[in-house]
Amino acid sequence: MRPELRLIELFPQNEDWSLQTFRLLAEVAVGGADLFECARTAARIGDSADVGVWHREWSRTAREVAGYGRAEAAEGHTYTASRALFRALSYWRHSEFFFDSSDPRRAEAYTEGVRAFREAARLQGGYIEQIGVPFEGVTLDGYIVRPDRTGKKRATVLFLGGADSWAEELVFLGGNQFPARGMNLVVVDTPGRGGTLRFKKIYSRPDYEVPVAAVLDYLTTRDDVDENRIGLAGVSLGGYYAPRAAAMEPRVKAVAAWCGTWQVLTDFYEFYPPLRKQLQWLLGAAGDAEARAKLADFSLDGYAQRINVPVYVLHGTDDVIMDLAGAKTFVSKLTTEDVTFRIYDGPGALHCSYDYATTAVGALTDWFADRLGVSLESHPVI
Repeated sequence: MRPELRLIELFPQNEDWSLQTFRLLAEVAVGGADLFECARTAARIGDSADVGVWHREWSRTAREVAGYGRAEAAEGHTYTASRALFRALSYWRHSEFFFDSSDPRRAEAYTEGVRAFREAARLQGGYIEQIGVPFEGVTLDGYIVRPDRTGKKRATVLFLGGADSWAEELVFLGGNQFPARGMNLVVVDTPGRGGTLRFKKIYSRPDYEVPVAAVLDYLTTRDDVDENRIGLAGVSLGGYYAPRAAAMEPRVKAVAAWCGTWQVLTDFYEFYPPLRKQLQWLLGAAGDAEARAKLADFSLDGYAQRINVPVYVLHGTDDVIMDLAGAKTFVSKLTTEDVTFRIYDGPGALHCSYDYATTAVGALTDWFADRLGVSLESHPVI
């Protein structure tokens, strides 16, 4: 990471800890975290390099904030309670990030984080609805987040996470800016992510148009979704999932890759070794050799050329997790006429532009509003 990008380095002893915490700090502006809760937690961790200490302190913050939220709910202070419970979700998610997949503390953090999110959603009074998508004999769990409770038919964006991001946390990784602009947001734990990975053992797959089609099949049954105005966005590894699905799924009218890629094996797995174990887990691979064999099919070669809808790609020049060269190759192979390729240098140069999230997410969601014919409305941020 370039020195000038180390704006808030809470963990100088570990660059990966600092980078992932940028992700959490990016959520402050939209209600997913609090700067001072984060700073106090970091102070307790101090200069430790022990992942057990990391988990102990972030989970402590999660419990304390959730406890405060539940106490406020008991007093009838629903807005205060929901904000606290949403933050607790984020801290639970952060607490488990660096554990091996087999560590039981991951399951506990996931269960408690989802519990907090769902409690907060109920306190919101109907803006967030839990949904279930039938898929190959199981149900994929997710949510639709709406700008209001009128039931109005609206343009809708399905937002896909990356290497095991939870459906719930995507609401605060920019997701709630879609309903803030008058669009429905849909987040679902598709294969290789969240509870679908942990408890149903459904692993990621190269043909991501298959689970996306299942979600769209469900959405087209709803009265509040305009099936002629459906967008698809993917963040991080979702920058592969979304374009691949858009190439094969005609119901998608606009697609965005928030981090572009061409070959996941070279642009992600080989480019950033610290996440290899994570990728092996979400692939259901026993080790490196099997992961490499499976990832050989995670390529947009032959698919980029089939995308015939507007495409938005954003990437940072200092992205150490996904190779910018892959994004450039992907864009060079596109044949659709409406292509926006935004490369951030300086502010926004980090992975997923965590250090510039307010601007980057605003540009992304406004692009979808323009392409899906949304007359911009201002709504409360969930």
